[in-house]
Amino acid sequence: MIRISAGSAYVCGLNKLKTDAMPTTAYLMDGENCLNNCSFCPQSRSSLSKSNLLSRITWPEYSKEDLKHGLAEGERNGLKRVCLQSVKEDSGHEKTQTVLNDITQMTNLPICVSANIESVEQVKDLINQGADKVGISLDVCDPNKFNSIKGGFFEERFKLIKECALKFPDKISTHLIVGLGESEQQVIELLSELIYLGVHVGLFAFTPIKGTKLENESPPDIKKYRIIQTVHYLLRYNYITYDDIIFDNENRVIKFGIESENIKNILKDGEAFETTGCPDCNRPYYNEKPGGIIYNYPRSLTSEEAQNAVKLVLSRIET
Repeated sequence: MIRISAGSAYVCGLNKLKTDAMPTTAYLMDGENCLNNCSFCPQSRSSLSKSNLLSRITWPEYSKEDLKHGLAEGERNGLKRVCLQSVKEDSGHEKTQTVLNDITQMTNLPICVSANIESVEQVKDLINQGADKVGISLDVCDPNKFNSIKGGFFEERFKLIKECALKFPDKISTHLIVGLGESEQQVIELLSELIYLGVHVGLFAFTPIKGTKLENESPPDIKKYRIIQTVHYLLRYNYITYDDIIFDNENRVIKFGIESENIKNILKDGEAFETTGCPDCNRPYYNEKPGGIIYNYPRSLTSEEAQNAVKLVLSRIET
């Protein structure tokens, strides 16, 4: 059995669902009773959340035969990628390899694997097994909060990402969560380093989930998030460097190093505010409730949505 996100299962023809945003990636989850203890995650060993949750999303179980037929149907319906997320188990790496091998026999879609990676050798194994991308999540942007929120040591995790990114160019991805007590400058400095290394970065907004240690915390301010998205976009496409950015005494961005009119032109299509990460990953409603604030748009923005996002960004930026 394997878990498939509710939205992905819908695209694969395995369930019925009302949605205004179809996933372009099939999100799969393998394993249960995660050994990690991330304070924000419903899958953590201390979580009291429902076991079929990851972020806000439900992940019903399906057979491998269902998955095989579902991926074929999903590809006809517009799926462009598969994302396998493996929780940490005692036999985690070997099991992940087995599941990855099964999936490669089912589809020719590119596959990314997000797992509890502990060495360069494990990344090599997964790439040799057919993974197009391998995710090594940082999640927490403040090194001083990393151990208390996620467990382990930020420096060790970042070193592993760097080693893998240099050895396997364009093959490594990571996740950063905005809203875990970090400053804008901490996120942006980290983004700059990761982009320089060629790491694909998926930005997430912290989402409080009932039953987790952080269930009573608040999601990030939308203006802060939009500004970080903007900087991420400007850095990725070489409009600016980290040294161009000016921060105030609270470590908030006040200047991008580009005139506001140029910013408007660069951001007017809204792409900067869409979901980021691996190619064709749109993660509908991972961070949002339908009808609520959209942190990561899983689709192209309307002209009005893009204008409102740009206006919000520029409301703090000095010209």
